Amino acid sequence: MMANRENDTIRPKTLTIKERNVTFANTCGRVVDSTFAELCDRPLGAIDYLTMSQLFHTVIIRNIPQMSLLNKTQCRRFITMIDTFYDNRVRVLFSAEVPSNQLFLTNKLQDHINDDNRKLMDDLGIKLDSGKTVFSHHLQNDSNANIFSGEEEVFAFERTISRITEMLTKDYWNSRQIYT
Repeated sequence: MMANRENDTIRPKTLTIKERNVTFANTCGRVVDSTFAELCDRPLGAIDYLTMSQLFHTVIIRNIPQMSLLNKTQCRRFITMIDTFYDNRVRVLFSAEVPSNQLFLTNKLQDHINDDNRKLMDDLGIKLDSGKTVFSHHLQNDSNANIFSGEEEVFAFERTISRITEMLTKDYWNSRQIYT
């Protein structure tokens, strides 16, 4: 229906951003129909999402997986993308594996710290204690160290969930008049 209002055909579109080409497989006028993988699995950043928000008034994001701190890179891109679209009042349609309030799992980190991080933590004298990351006593007593805890990502994702919830409201959609 949205594509019907656009005076264009559905086709790929390549954006040139800082001398890089970023191609989206399905666009129609100022609407882009994309997947989570297309938006968050490749190396896109704030400038890419800002350019998208200037060119597209509506972004469809399909196949959003449930995420955890195990895929921090994709999580950070997703957070940056939603922040940028929210700040620029882009209309977003979401299709996800789970409801928006369940998109991010925060309790999986302790069970899945990878071997490289474990070795680095051992070398730095950092240990996990009751779910918190702390320096062991010979470096600094009971100091919080969030280099592996993901505390910043958890806070950012809570903000992202709040923004997604608002972006799904009628008031948000009506605040961006695109067809006059």
